[in-house]
Amino acid sequence: MIAAHVVNALNKHLYENEFDEFLRRRHDFFVHQKRWRPPSPDGRERDQFDTDAATYLLGIEDGRVVTSARLIPTSEPHMVSEVFPHMCEKAGVPRRPDWAEWTRTFVVPDKRSTGLRGTLTQLCCSVMEYALDEGLSAVGGVQETYFMPHHGALKWRAEALGMAREENGEWYIVAYIEVNEAALASVRKILGIDHSMLVRRGVQVRFADLGKTGKLTAHC
Repeated sequence: MIAAHVVNALNKHLYENEFDEFLRRRHDFFVHQKRWRPPSPDGRERDQFDTDAATYLLGIEDGRVVTSARLIPTSEPHMVSEVFPHMCEKAGVPRRPDWAEWTRTFVVPDKRSTGLRGTLTQLCCSVMEYALDEGLSAVGGVQETYFMPHHGALKWRAEALGMAREENGEWYIVAYIEVNEAALASVRKILGIDHSMLVRRGVQVRFADLGKTGKLTAHC
């Protein structure tokens, strides 16, 4: 079972090795496996959304990063608003501090499982727990359409903001998942747990305050 470490602009220095591993695993997945981006000379994948507005959940198991999520308030520039606004023709581009864009998720090859209690579902549980703790209303973004049945299997309510589109032989959709107690309870029941999966070390920043220069509010 993973432990999901919450990493933000103010405590990232506590995770230098883990964050570097995260960037290298991103490069392996998004560059070499998915071929979404060109190779980086230093073997680490970054983009324009890796800013102080981002919160990262690093799923660590047996001392290594095996999965991840990046969360950004949709009131800040995010992937959907800057790259995929044309895929929100149904409901428009979300721009709310209580909606989080969820991107840069991977699972290392030896932890990928077709079972519903695997690493991906553990990460989903961590994301839902974090979102609920922070008072968010929805999490989501552009994603491959095969994630939609997974959301359904977790008994999560996901709403598409537009039509699915094909890119390089794969189908994508912009969809956001409703954050509530029932969604967390459902995924915890599937995993057979009743404890928190989050680890918060060092200074924490309220998600709604991220990216607001000079207005960061720390809390324990």
